[in-house]
Amino acid sequence: MAAAKTTPRSKRYDVDGDDIVSDEELATVKAINEHQTAEEKADAQRHMAWVAMISMIVFTVMVFLPIFPDTRINALSDLFGLFYIGQAGVVGAYMGMTAYMNGKR
Repeated sequence: MAAAKTTPRSKRYDVDGDDIVSDEELATVKAINEHQTAEEKADAQRHMAWVAMISMIVFTVMVFLPIFPDTRINALSDLFGLFYIGQAGVVGAYMGMTAYMNGKR
């Protein structure tokens, strides 16, 4: 593809400011956009893992408070197990994928 003059709409792709959008500039902008998208995805995954880990800690502390009767805790014990497995799965998947992606580099 040949270089093209910029229009008001394509002005953001003109990296060097010469009013011509070249293939290299388009490739640079595309690479920057892909990198920003990957960073946003990684941030979202990191936040999910932290929320899952903090929720397990807060939940554990709340269960040991005296405001919850033992009968209620015993009745919900199966549900508590599923909660911990689900949250630990989120944290484990994040850690596993982070280690896998770092190993690929």
